[in-house]
Amino acid sequence: MYEPIHHQLSRFCRVLTGNTEHAKDLLNDTVLNTIAGFDRIKDKNAFKSYTFSVASNLHKIKARQDKFRADYVEEKAQLIIDHSQNPEYAAEFQLLYEKLMTLPGKTKEALILFHISDLSINDIQKIQGGSISGVKLRLRRGREKLKAMTKSQYDQVVLSIFLNF
Repeated sequence: MYEPIHHQLSRFCRVLTGNTEHAKDLLNDTVLNTIAGFDRIKDKNAFKSYTFSVASNLHKIKARQDKFRADYVEEKAQLIIDHSQNPEYAAEFQLLYEKLMTLPGKTKEALILFHISDLSINDIQKIQGGSISGVKLRLRRGREKLKAMTKSQYDQVVLSIFLNF
């Protein structure tokens, strides 16, 4: 049952991964998982779709796991500024958080989700409801209100670090 679909599955794995070695790994994992779950296939005519689904699901799982991994590059690590060790920044961030907490509910939530939790605008829209343009508007207005609340040049620098712009 596997032999007729081997070539198609192999190409599918290569396209999914974009890398020959990763494709081989995915193909091997797919075959192993398909064999392990072979008894669960009620309609043996669905073997092909089952196998391709297994490959797709394994690739998605791997992509989800890889999201939390990164290669360590010493040069890039040296460029990262650690503001948490600077007591001046810690105090300024505390003041900034206090200002953030005075903003209206959805505006505050949008800024926290976007700048602190690193969620996309689409994810924020799903959480908060409304439209994508509404989320963008809340983010812009929130930034503007925070900027208006910060008077000194130093506060503006801290704000730009916090908002990553």
